Amino acid sequence: MERFIDRIIIFLLTVFVGRMIMADRYLIVVLYSVLSVAFFDFFLLSKTIQKDSFKLERAGEKAAFILQILAVCVAFIDNDLIIMVPIALYGAVIIRNYVAGIMALSAALVYLSSDKPLSVILYVELLLVIAVYLSVKCGRSEKLKKTVIGFRDESVIKADELKKKNAELIQAKDDEVYFGRLKERNRIAREIHDNVGHMLTRAILQLGALIAICKDETLKNGLNDLKATLDTAMNNIRNSVHDLRDEAIDIPSAIEEIAAPLKKDRNLKLEIDISSDVNKEVKYAIIGVVKEAVSNIIKHSDNKNVDITLIEHPAMYQLVVHDYGEKSVQSKPLDDVDITGMGLDNIKARVNGVGGNVLITADDGFRIFVTIGK
Repeated sequence: MERFIDRIIIFLLTVFVGRMIMADRYLIVVLYSVLSVAFFDFFLLSKTIQKDSFKLERAGEKAAFILQILAVCVAFIDNDLIIMVPIALYGAVIIRNYVAGIMALSAALVYLSSDKPLSVILYVELLLVIAVYLSVKCGRSEKLKKTVIGFRDESVIKADELKKKNAELIQAKDDEVYFGRLKERNRIAREIHDNVGHMLTRAILQLGALIAICKDETLKNGLNDLKATLDTAMNNIRNSVHDLRDEAIDIPSAIEEIAAPLKKDRNLKLEIDISSDVNKEVKYAIIGVVKEAVSNIIKHSDNKNVDITLIEHPAMYQLVVHDYGEKSVQSKPLDDVDITGMGLDNIKARVNGVGGNVLITADDGFRIFVTIGK
């Protein structure tokens, strides 16, 4: 828009100067020509920002280069057509058209030696200077805007990176709190089991012995009631301890711990993406399958690569345990593979117990593919 306004200003000044040096009829033709040059030059350079060196990259810039030279050439044909030069010179500054610039300077020097009144000559020369000034000023403004936009984009990128890092720090803090809670729950469950549970068990055994040797039926009935109360308390404590342990199970940590022995002599790749809100039966099934599969790999497989993948999808959990060698081999039917002692029945029982499905293939080693619906 600023370039468009600059060309309007130059055109209006051209009209003012043109009326001083041309007849009205001749002036109308020239002004229409100037307006056409201004329009086409603006159209051709509408997507061009002022350049620092002469380098024509677009077809529009090349066409503008030719248009500017032709507009300046008419000034050598007729001195009065010098009013065509300012609008061409404005565009020449944008693309660093040195050819048009040198020709415009030559035309201006020629016009200085003409027999026109001094006031007219000064007006024309001033118009050329104004055209160059407006073009340079607008170019600086464009570069400044570009710089500001660059800084703004950079600040937005840095803000996004900072936001991402803050989110990662928050997630890390949440994970730390979560694992701290799991650790504390495990500690509480262990304390209850080792201390209160054992003491209650001993008390129940001692009470059972007293009931066995007690001869007083009235006292014996009271002791039986007391034993029933202690049994109920023991069952409640046992259930609470189990619930605490179930909630404290962290699948990623459990799988990493189970798979740790594979790191000694195999290339282990773990990919685990699952939330903490998983049903305890599903937790036990997944961990049991991984434990059985890892045990079978250690005992029966010589393959050097092991991939364990656990992904949570919107409608199911997907577990894949795959051990394979360095070179791919052609798939072969499962019936042709020796699966003795690999505990597949145990794996199938665990998965079927939670309503899941198991697919086992012998494709470059051994692959156990498990899906469990939510």
